[in-house]
Amino acid sequence: MSIKMRFMLSYIAVIILTGTFLMSTLLLGFYALTGVSPGQLYKSATLQRPLSTDEENAFLELKMLAKNMPDNLLEYQNFKGLEKSDVQVVVRKNDAIVYSSADLSKKSLLVHMPDYELNNLNMRGTLDNQGDLFRYIKFDYTYSDGSMGSVMVLQPENSYTEIIQKWGIYIVGAVLLFGFLVIGLLSYFVAKSVVQPIVHLKEGAEKIEAGNLDFEMEEAKGKNEIATLISTFEKMRIRLKKSLEMQELYETNRKELLSNISHDLKTPITSIVGYIEGIQDGVANTPEKQAKYLEIAHTKAKDMNALIDELFLFSKLDLHKEPFCFRRVDMNALLAQIAEESELSFEKAEFELVIPNEKMIAEADREKLKRVFENLIQNSMKYMDKEQAKIMIQLEKQQNDAIITISDNGKGISEVGLLSIFDRFYREEVSRNSNTGGSGLGLSIAKQIVEEHRGEIGATSELEIGTSIWIRLPLKFKEDKEQ
Repeated sequence: MSIKMRFMLSYIAVIILTGTFLMSTLLLGFYALTGVSPGQLYKSATLQRPLSTDEENAFLELKMLAKNMPDNLLEYQNFKGLEKSDVQVVVRKNDAIVYSSADLSKKSLLVHMPDYELNNLNMRGTLDNQGDLFRYIKFDYTYSDGSMGSVMVLQPENSYTEIIQKWGIYIVGAVLLFGFLVIGLLSYFVAKSVVQPIVHLKEGAEKIEAGNLDFEMEEAKGKNEIATLISTFEKMRIRLKKSLEMQELYETNRKELLSNISHDLKTPITSIVGYIEGIQDGVANTPEKQAKYLEIAHTKAKDMNALIDELFLFSKLDLHKEPFCFRRVDMNALLAQIAEESELSFEKAEFELVIPNEKMIAEADREKLKRVFENLIQNSMKYMDKEQAKIMIQLEKQQNDAIITISDNGKGISEVGLLSIFDRFYREEVSRNSNTGGSGLGLSIAKQIVEEHRGEIGATSELEIGTSIWIRLPLKFKEDKEQ
């Protein structure tokens, strides 16, 4: 059974139950207040009121006259006394009205007059006279010429009973019509505000089931549960679509990762195997050549070991399983130490350190930050194409952040390269020659370490001018500890 049909049946049931409950409550309340039962109330509302004394005397007098001298009922003077007492009387002969009280219509009486019944078993009934309902008591008889006659005493009907008897069928019909109209309107609004959005949701769910996420759920009007449900469903669709897109991206990255790892590991292993086979086959036939081959194999093995270490670190950082030891670090002293050690490592390079007099304290893992800065300097030297290398290390404060910039005068990075240099295994040198580039993980590891410090990393560069890598770290001031 559809939801729409269930709502409609529930409306009908509610209307019936509500009407029954209301009627029962009214009847019970009336009975509690008056002591009159529903049956007695019905009788009092529908049965004829007792005849008044004047009406009863008039009927008995007319009945006696009809039995003994019926022809006297054809004479008008016999009813003058009745007119003064406001008793309404009707006398007929065959199909003609002989006499009727002044406020009664003879024409209407002829139309609604009951049939003759000389045995007088059914003496009471009701009749209509120009829209007014009357209860009557009658006596049928025969005149001396054999024609049939009737004498009737009329009593105005109770107004409520009259309305019920005359208009009851129309009232019931109007109530039923109104009830069905209400049900129809409720069904329309429910279908518009509930059923249609649910059907819309069903269609959306079927599209998702079929694997189609390239659609948009139309927002429902108003602020209600249905609108919230559709909004939540749309957010779920967007998140699911993004999740699938990320899954595809991860799958692509995984394939590239495997390809790059295979390439970067295979190259040194091939070299190691080649040099060892050269020694075994006697190609290195002198102690000098053998020593040279072993030294090269040893260097390749160290490079491979360094690559494996970087892969291991990258994997732990990517899975957020690498532990960090955050402490208060003096950034001025750390950068001064790095500049001093770099001057010793790269004697041909010219280093410039620019730091402010004000100490800048950051909450950081000192060793991991040091690794980031050293990696950036090593990259600058590795891709240097100038005879005189110049490296500038600069520290400055911007609001509550420390900005560290490491700039060089190397060959620079293309605009396309700037968009990808922090991606895993990215190298400007597409052939992945280990002599002109590293593993391609250094900057990706640097980015992960900086982000673990709630910081940012970025780069600017101009071809043949140089490259600048900047890092933004939140500062922890000395006075924080004192407070």
